Amino acid sequence: MKRLLLWALLGTWAFTAGAQINDWKIATQYHKQTAKEQLIKRLTRYATFDTQAAADSDKTPSTPGQLKLSKELVKELKKYGAQNVKLNPFGIVTGEIPATSGKPAPVLALLAHVDTPAEISGSNVKPQVHKNYQGTDLMINQTRNLFINPQNSLQLAKAYGHDIMTASGGTVLGADDKSGVAVIMTLVQYLYDHPDLKHGVVKIAFIPDGQTGQGAEHLDVKDLGADYAYTLRGGEPGELTTEAFSAKSFKAIFTGNRSIPSGMAMNSAFADNILMGSDFHTLLPRQSRPDTTSGRRGYIYLDNFVTQGDTTTVSGTLYAFSDDELATLTGQLNQAFRTVKAMHNKGKAELEITNRYQNFHKTIPASMITLVKQAMQQEEITPLMQAARSNTDGSILTFKGLPTVDVFAGQFNTHSEREYADLDVMEASLRTVLRLVELWGMQGK
Repeated sequence: MKRLLLWALLGTWAFTAGAQINDWKIATQYHKQTAKEQLIKRLTRYATFDTQAAADSDKTPSTPGQLKLSKELVKELKKYGAQNVKLNPFGIVTGEIPATSGKPAPVLALLAHVDTPAEISGSNVKPQVHKNYQGTDLMINQTRNLFINPQNSLQLAKAYGHDIMTASGGTVLGADDKSGVAVIMTLVQYLYDHPDLKHGVVKIAFIPDGQTGQGAEHLDVKDLGADYAYTLRGGEPGELTTEAFSAKSFKAIFTGNRSIPSGMAMNSAFADNILMGSDFHTLLPRQSRPDTTSGRRGYIYLDNFVTQGDTTTVSGTLYAFSDDELATLTGQLNQAFRTVKAMHNKGKAELEITNRYQNFHKTIPASMITLVKQAMQQEEITPLMQAARSNTDGSILTFKGLPTVDVFAGQFNTHSEREYADLDVMEASLRTVLRLVELWGMQGK
């Protein structure tokens, strides 16, 4: 009798635990296909806004199309019950979803950026949805024979049966990061439509110029008022980016004297600033260039070489995950610069090195990682810890006082006309973040 009673109690506990794990889905009667249809509708609409960033602009937002989309997002946030919705002078949209849990909890922020890359057109984007992908060539543009398949887009091998969205050739789709925008806004609507899903305060921020790294600089984290933040950005299910490169920018300025006629250059004060800049670039170690490194190896990247009269300016960035490697790259840069100065003693040379941002992984609270992993696992998604070989908004915001990591959003082949969004992965991202919002609401303040 006692054994039967024990098993009955254990069975009741198991049922209760299972219900607790899945309570938001049960309470709200979550329907996957309905959620996916909302994601498709939103991403299709957002993609038509030309929000291509301008890398050479000193304004934020750098292009008017970003502000146009931001204004639309303001309207949509208000439509679905967000409070304190603001559009600041830099085009950053913020809003607040009120708590429903009735108890103090940490304030969570969800972020995404609205711009698309500067290097490829975002104008006149024509999204198309390819239903039920079957593993063969997926045609983007028949006339140009532009397609994706598991050979040129490796993640498609995992997308059998999924719905895929692409552009129609000649442009990006804009999934980076409009898939993140679509996931967040669909979450906002879901919380509005289902007030029985218990959660704490959720802050929302849509940021311009994420591609250039300028937008997050203008986010007032104190005014936002969040304790922790997750950026919806990235590809396959489970991607969790908890660290990124540290970076230093550099500028080498070479001054020559090219006023002397070239035919009389020998044994004169002639100094060739163009050659100085070229030698500097050549002397940077080939094993420390981006095309020769991968994984956790850093590199030196030259991004500009400009000559105006007697002045040549060479600028770029040092990237590394560790302080030791960043110091090594800095030493290589200095060595190349000193060699050029010695080779061209008739010219003048200056080198400026500036700290830009640091790898933020050591400053991320363990609870942020634990809860997002738990959210993924409860949705039967395996967490994939990653280090970004680039900068992220977390690189900036974490050191401004808002710990920020990236969570997957179903975007692939970014910065390319072969870019695509996996709509089933976006739906998995939505479920993950809904679960995460609920889990944070259970934490004590």
